[in-house]
Amino acid sequence: MQAHPYLSADALFKLVWQTFEKVPEHRVMNVEIPLGDALMSGFAMFSLKDPSLLAFDSRRERPENLQRIYRIRCIPSDTQMRTILDQVPPKHLRPVFKQVFGTFRQQKVLRRLCFMGHYYLVSLDGTGYFSSKKVHCDQCLERQNSRTGEITYAHQLLGGAIIHPDHAEVVPLCPEPIVKQDGTTKNDCERNAAKRFLTHLREDYPHIVSSQYLGGM
Repeated sequence: MQAHPYLSADALFKLVWQTFEKVPEHRVMNVEIPLGDALMSGFAMFSLKDPSLLAFDSRRERPENLQRIYRIRCIPSDTQMRTILDQVPPKHLRPVFKQVFGTFRQQKVLRRLCFMGHYYLVSLDGTGYFSSKKVHCDQCLERQNSRTGEITYAHQLLGGAIIHPDHAEVVPLCPEPIVKQDGTTKNDCERNAAKRFLTHLREDYPHIVSSQYLGGM
């Protein structure tokens, strides 16, 4: 994609930071690490491709780059980050994706990804990001070993992005968690997550999504 000041890493990181600063604080007392800093630290960890929370934790010894590039004022430890972010509803992260998407649209980046003149291709794929035989919550998916009876608990999500076969760049969309829904006891699945994903897609981007193409879901 053509270089542009609004599309530079610094500009996009600033946009993400500004949006994270608006996420509602769920804690009522003893707020040592601001929520915006915890969210930005999680973003930085994936941006820097650290293999684990512990690997990211070692960066606290030299915080200058995190403070300068990612605007993180108070860098949480791995335990603090996990404790804080586990309580943030995924829906509160949707505005971040909308803001970045809006910037791409304003700078006419989406024109390059237009397919057959009028359409956008959205690729969906499910992936797992947590699995444990001991640690679990009410929203965990449960899979029981038919031979041993042992239960494995897991969290998964359905990721989506606007793609084009002729370009390596993609525009990420907010993923949809594949977890037990409130008030249910049955496991969630990719099909149900896809229905929610497409509903949110139409709500967030009505200018590019036509309801006639979602009628079959």
